[in-house]
Amino acid sequence: MRAIISIIRITIFAIWSLFCIFFASFCCLLILSNKPTLFFAKHMWSPVALFIMGGRLEIIGKEKIVEDKPCVVMSNHCSYLDIPALFIAMPFKLYFIAKKELKRMPFLGWFIALSGAIFIDRKNTAKAKESLAEAAKLIANGKNIVVFPEGTASKNGVIAEFKKGGFHLANDAGVNILPVKIEGTYHVWPSGNKLNVRRGIITVIIGDPILPEKFEKSQLDSKIDFVRNTILNLKK
Repeated sequence: MRAIISIIRITIFAIWSLFCIFFASFCCLLILSNKPTLFFAKHMWSPVALFIMGGRLEIIGKEKIVEDKPCVVMSNHCSYLDIPALFIAMPFKLYFIAKKELKRMPFLGWFIALSGAIFIDRKNTAKAKESLAEAAKLIANGKNIVVFPEGTASKNGVIAEFKKGGFHLANDAGVNILPVKIEGTYHVWPSGNKLNVRRGIITVIIGDPILPEKFEKSQLDSKIDFVRNTILNLKK
């Protein structure tokens, strides 16, 4: 029975996402900009997507965000619902860095691609560096970047080891890292069992910004451990 309900929810989610893609694309063509997509992603697609999938969002620590400075948002990742949860939780527009495989995912991948996401080919070092250079340009223009430092969605809900790419980006750009922990998305729509959709509370916990001067560029491993431990220890 749960699988049938899950299929119904996922189908409605897909239809809603497809509608948003076409409507946002039409608006983008009218003004030759992807700004409508970012607006729809945050204010229309994301809240309705969470509602469809049965997730009720709560945000903790929003007052810790420094809105007038670009940052790299680093969050754990264990569900496709992490993306709409972050779109809603952050008070500014977000540009995602994601593995290129997500770009081929129907509906969700298409939508975040349309919103200006940067996709990284982790198997091609040269192309990965080019993608990070694109992200650095966005930060230089005052944009906020989201990185899932685990590199892929957790299949068991446990936060995995962090990869270095996002940290090189934050170091090179000289910007704050905003640590974020997402709880509940794995319960509502787990990446390891996509036909097990359940209602539940999704909590986005925002930590204190980690300033670039806290670590020297040569202390990359220490910075990675510090950020991971910070996210692990964020509590309601």
